[in-house]
Amino acid sequence: NFVWNPNLSGLANPTTWLAAAGQIFFTLSVGMGSIHCYAAYVKKDHDIALNAASAGWMNEFVEVLLGGSILIPIATANLGLAAVQAATAGGSGFGLGFLTLPVLFNNWGWFAPIAGAMWFGLLFFAGITSSLAMGQPVMAFFEDEFGMKRQKSALLFVAATFALGFFCVWLYPGGAFDEFDFWTGTFSLVVFALGEAFIFSYIFGIEKGWEEINRGADMKVPQIFKYVIKYVTPAFILVIFGGAVLKPAGAWGDAFSGLFSGQGWKLAADSVIGKVLHLGEPGYRWFDDAGRGTRGLVEDMTRVLLSLVFATCAFLVWKAWKNKERR
Repeated sequence: NFVWNPNLSGLANPTTWLAAAGQIFFTLSVGMGSIHCYAAYVKKDHDIALNAASAGWMNEFVEVLLGGSILIPIATANLGLAAVQAATAGGSGFGLGFLTLPVLFNNWGWFAPIAGAMWFGLLFFAGITSSLAMGQPVMAFFEDEFGMKRQKSALLFVAATFALGFFCVWLYPGGAFDEFDFWTGTFSLVVFALGEAFIFSYIFGIEKGWEEINRGADMKVPQIFKYVIKYVTPAFILVIFGGAVLKPAGAWGDAFSGLFSGQGWKLAADSVIGKVLHLGEPGYRWFDDAGRGTRGLVEDMTRVLLSLVFATCAFLVWKAWKNKERR
C-alpha cells in the first residue's frame, strides 16, 4: 500500500525528499567512494553514458518492479499483512530481509534451504562487492600517500570496518544502527553528492565534463541534461537539504510569520536540527532512574563516534596533502 498508493501530501515534506535522495544515491553508489574506484579502471573511450543509464534502469527495475511486484506480495500472501508490516516498521527493509523471508522460506518444504541459500547468497555477494568497491579507495589512499604495503592497508581497513560494525551490532537495540544509517546513508550522501555536483560543474567544468560523458558514447545524451547537471541538480539538492535541515513544526508560511513577529522558528522533530537536539524525544536524558544508559545516550555517543571518524579522515587527507606539497 505504501508503494502503490502514494501519499501525495508527502511531496511537500522535505525530509521525504531527503530520504528519497539518500536512498537513490546509496543504491547507485553516488556520494561515496565506489564510483571513484570503478572510474579509475575506465579507459578513455569507454561508453560512460550507456553504462551509467543502463545501471540506473536495471537497478530500479530490480528494486521497484521485482521487489515491489513479486517479493512483498508473496510474503504478504503467505504470512499475512500484519507480519510484513511488523517486519518493515520504521521504513526499514532489515526485518523483511532477515526475519520475515526466512520464515517464509520455511513454509516451502524441500525448496526452503535452496531458497535460503540463494537469497542470502545474493545478499552476501551484494554486500561483499560493495565493500570491495568502498574499501579499494581507502586502501589505495594509504598505499599511495603513506607508502603502506597492500596487506597492511587491507588489514587496517578490515580492523576499522570490524570495529564500527561491532559498535552497530552491540548497540543495535539502542539505535546505533539507525544513527549510522541516517547520518552516513542519507545525510552525508546528500551532502557529498551536492559537493560532487558543484565540483563537476564549476571546478572541473561542465564543458570538459560533457565531453567526457559523450566521448565514445553510442547513446548521445540530450543537450538539455548539460543544463540540468549544471543548474537544476545542485539547486534541487540544495533546496532539499536546506528544507530538511530547517523544516518547521507547522506550515512554512506560519513559520516565516512567527519568525518575523518575534516568535522564533519552531523546528520539526524530524528535521535534521530537530534530530540533533532530540526534539521528538520527551524526557530526553542519558541515564534512567536505575542508572542505566538510555537510547538518547546511545544516539549521542554514536554521533560523537561518527564525528571522530570524519575528523580522522579529514586529518589524514590534510596530512597527505601536506606530504605531497613537501615532495
